[in-house]
Amino acid sequence: MLRATGHSTFARTATTAAIAAIAVFVAACSSSKPAASSDNTATAGSTSSSSPTAAPSSGGGGATNADIKGQRFTMMVQSTPNVNKVVEAHAIAIMKQDGVNATIKYNASTPNVAISQLLNGDIDVYGEAVTGGVAAAGQGIPLIDFAVLQPRQDYVFIARPNIKSLADLKGKKIGVQDTTGVNYAQALIVLQKAGIDVKDVSIIAAGGQSSRLPALVAGRVDATMLSHSAQIKLAPDGYNVLYDFTKESANLYDDNAFATKNWLAQHQALAVEFNKAILQSFKWFNDPASKDAVLNEALAIQAGADKDQTAQLFDMLRQANAYPEGTIIDTAVLDEEQNLFKQAKAITDTVPIAQWADASFAQQAKASLGS
Repeated sequence: MLRATGHSTFARTATTAAIAAIAVFVAACSSSKPAASSDNTATAGSTSSSSPTAAPSSGGGGATNADIKGQRFTMMVQSTPNVNKVVEAHAIAIMKQDGVNATIKYNASTPNVAISQLLNGDIDVYGEAVTGGVAAAGQGIPLIDFAVLQPRQDYVFIARPNIKSLADLKGKKIGVQDTTGVNYAQALIVLQKAGIDVKDVSIIAAGGQSSRLPALVAGRVDATMLSHSAQIKLAPDGYNVLYDFTKESANLYDDNAFATKNWLAQHQALAVEFNKAILQSFKWFNDPASKDAVLNEALAIQAGADKDQTAQLFDMLRQANAYPEGTIIDTAVLDEEQNLFKQAKAITDTVPIAQWADASFAQQAKASLGS
């Protein structure tokens, strides 16, 4: 089982070339510069910065550690401002309420932009698909995965109206971003469940989701991986969901949070506080009493988002248990995931899990919340 690699129009496959382009920073940044106390401005033209305008409705993160008050916590996520980022944005709002100088930024450019800023100390944490973090670790970049942001993927495998079941995929065209990435592995997962050999279908490199959706509608591909938002738009026209990755690949992560080893060593309390805020944000998202607040905060993130479709999307994600309460990072899950990435040739080799993942901050956070 494997998760999807992107949301909205951004294709978030971290290529070896992109990671290699910033590997030269490693030697120069062997010790990250200390985080400034009030630097909250974007440092690249391809990024945008945003903080929730409304006070978090779930309350603060419990007893505030005086050591973290006023400290900077700048997280950049690999995405455009999108309603799907409401859980991460709400966690940042919780931290702000607890006295942290917390900000979320969005990077719609390539991952090397965010990783360069992380290594330079311009940001503190980078939210990215697990494959990007593994690829960076494989290049010797000292990143540590310390928190799960999206425990399950927001993706479905959807087919044209004439394809009613997995068995109907034989002889059909399956669209993927490329044939050496995680979308390809997703196709293999679906075909394995269908009992169909990959040789019995045509795998078509159709680009990112913004390209795959029109390719599906135009009939250039017969099935592909798209978000639940796309499902909402296509369902009235008879398109069929054959596999729901949120439900059926529930033990694999989407985005996680990465920081440098040195930043984590110097900011352990902040790392725990962020994990606490994420756990509270999961609970907030699932709480029926917070339904309107979740929707309002999401719409504040993405200008012009359709209110009814966003509400429908969130209902679907809740029904699929996209944010299971109490879920924290599990290194065994990450190890399974990187082995699947290698199988799909999304990464060239695996990296010992202890070199790029640390669950201790999440474990402390969960224990402190009694969850």
